[in-house]
Formats: sequence, C-alpha cells, structure tokens
Amino acid sequence: MVVLLVSDPQLIGIQDEVGFPLGPIIRWDADSYLRKTFSRVYHHTAPDVIVFLGDIMDEGSKATESEYQSYVHRFNSIFYEKSYVKTIVIPGDNDVGGEGGDVRTVYKVSRFEKHFENMTGVITHGFIDFLKLDIIMMRDQVLEKQKIISDVATQLKSTFRIIVNHESMITKPKSSIYSILRMAQPNILLTGHWHLSQMFGCDTCLSDDEDMTNWPYYQRDISKVDGYVDIDLTNLIALSEIMVPTCSYRMGVPNMGYGVAVINKTGKMKYTVLWLPARYTLLYIYLMMLAVVAVILIVHLILSPARSRKWPYR
Repeated sequence: MVVLLVSDPQLIGIQDEVGFPLGPIIRWDADSYLRKTFSRVYHHTAPDVIVFLGDIMDEGSKATESEYQSYVHRFNSIFYEKSYVKTIVIPGDNDVGGEGGDVRTVYKVSRFEKHFENMTGVITHGFIDFLKLDIIMMRDQVLEKQKIISDVATQLKSTFRIIVNHESMITKPKSSIYSILRMAQPNILLTGHWHLSQMFGCDTCLSDDEDMTNWPYYQRDISKVDGYVDIDLTNLIALSEIMVPTCSYRMGVPNMGYGVAVINKTGKMKYTVLWLPARYTLLYIYLMMLAVVAVILIVHLILSPARSRKWPYR
C-alpha cells in the first residue's frame, strides 16, 4: 500500500495577508505551487491512500463563513486528484484552534467536520486501520482519548494500525501519552505541525513499564533523507513516529516535501520524502530579471528621442 502524506499546506488567508493587488497575486502563486507539485507527486507515486496531516488552511480557525467557504473551494481545486483515491483529512490548530490564545470551540470543530470529516474515529483501507485521536499538546486528554479508543475498538480489526495526528505524540510527557498508546497499540505514528522532516523512535515505548520518569525516545533528523528509511511494524513494544515536513514554501523552512510510505502485508515499511524546489530563489531571480528589463526600457525611452531628432548639416 502506498500512502501519500501531505502536511501543513496552510492555504494563505485573506485577513493576515496584504491587500490588493499583491494579496491575490501572492495567493495565486502559493496555490499554483501546491497544485503543480501535488499533481506531479500524485502521478509519480500512484497512491492508494492520501492523508492530510492538518493545518489545511492558515486562517481556518478565525475565518468568516464566506472566507471559509472560499478556502474549502481552493483546497478541493488544488488537491483535486484526491477525489480519485481514499483520502483522510485531519485538522490542525490553524483549522480549528487549540494553540496559544486561539481557543478551540464547538463551532470551529463542527464547521470543520461539516466540510471535511469527523476529527476522531477509524478509517480502514485494505490491511490498515487509520486511527484519528486528535491529540493536542496543551491538554491532558488521557480519559477522553481512552474513551474514543474504547468506542471504536470493534472497528480495529486490520493487521496494522496507524495513528494519524497533527501534533507530535512521542514528544509529549509520558504521563499524558503512555496509557493512550498502550491502549491503542499503534504500529506507527504519522504527524506534522513542526514543518520539519523528523523521525522519533523508542525501543520500549509500548512495553509494560509504569515508571513515568522513563520515556527513552530519541530523535533523528531526516531533513536530508535521500532514499528510503526502513521501519519494522511488527515489533510490538517498539514505536516510531514519522514527522512529515510542510509542502508550502510560505512556512519559512528551507526544505519542503511530501512524505511517501510504502507498506507491505508482512509489516515492512519504507518511508521517504519527495523534496520540492525552492520557490523563493526563483522568485528572487524573477524580480532581478524584471529589474534589469525595467532599466533597459527606461534607458531606451530616454535615448530614443535623442536618436530620432534630426540635426541640420553645417
């Protein structure tokens, strides 16, 4: 099974962007970048499943109803190939709030679920259960998430189980995540949020260890990954978390890309990132070329009257 992972596209909003005429141009260029790169990645990988790992919109949490409608329309237009395969969309803090002073409300949650899908639950495709728990860093949600797992337990029948979440999970304190992971028994975690390409591992995270001071996870920077990272999903006490980088050049990071996981029925998984071209470098080149052309035109306009003037012979 080929799983295409899209994290933090953060479609540019209206409220925090500059106005006319630059605003529409900036949104058009960022949307065009996402549309073209996603289309190429989609046709290159031919995915069985596409997972959007949150922060679909930059201003989804505070958008007016008309703005939100326009963002949903842009999302469906940019990533239109998603309609051809199984697609999972989970929210991020920019979509429904929940980070800092941006409070999450019932209205924001219901609006997201109306236009996309339920924020929690199980989606099964082939031999994999994709479990959505909506775990956020700033809240202790042990009992709440355990109830969700209990409610969907009868649906968890596939060979492998993947938790998809916007925020990192392994990096949370053990006291707020261990019992959730033990109950859910995932084979791997897929996250976003940081805009970076990282991997977290823990050789004993799912073992029977109630010592809350012992949480021996490690972090591996895979921002330069070239080729595939091999992961064994059959180890029942070890756990890995793959953090997928942003695919938007507007996030201020040098490396953007789409994650691709190739999983077979024996539990062998290969993961890589399809890196994207740097957009700002090209935009700077465009500006320099426009500046040169402008100078040439100005010089031409200045010299043209002098050249066309007729001088009498003496």
